Parts: sequence; C-alpha cells; structure tokens
Amino acid sequence: MLNWRPVVDYELREIEFDRREIEYKQRMQQLQKESEQLKIEDEQRSIAHEQKMRQLDELDSKLDALLCSSSTSSTPPQSTPDNSEA
Repeated sequence: MLNWRPVVDYELREIEFDRREIEYKQRMQQLQKESEQLKIEDEQRSIAHEQKMRQLDELDSKLDALLCSSSTSSTPPQSTPDNSEA
C-alpha cells in the first residue's frame, strides 16, 4: 500500500508526456502543411508577377515600335509663309 501512490504518479506523468508528444507531433505536421501552402502561394505570386512583367515588356516593345514607325512615316509639317515674305 505504501508504494501505490508513486506508481500512479509515474503512470500519470507518463500519460501526460505521451499526450504532449502527440500534440507536439500534430503541431509540427500542421506547421509543415502551412509552410508548404505558403511556398505554393509564394510560387504562384512569383509566376503571376513574372507574367505581368512580360506583358509590360511586350507593351513597351509595341509602344516603342509604334513610336518609331509614326516618327519615320509622318509627313513633315507644312511650312507656313512668313509675314516677311508676303
């Protein structure tokens, strides 16, 4: 009878330790899942950013091409007679 209490205490501590270990493993798994999800979201944002940058580059190229073609094909302004020539 004298030894009963320490054994029960030991078993309770062991049960508590096992419970905490299970909770720790569950938290670690959850953190890993969240980390993987954040990596996926980061990759998606990076891809979207690269696509937007490519679109901007294409638009810049088209704008440059339009500006170059309009400056080379435009007709020079017509001369207006000076008041001194009239």
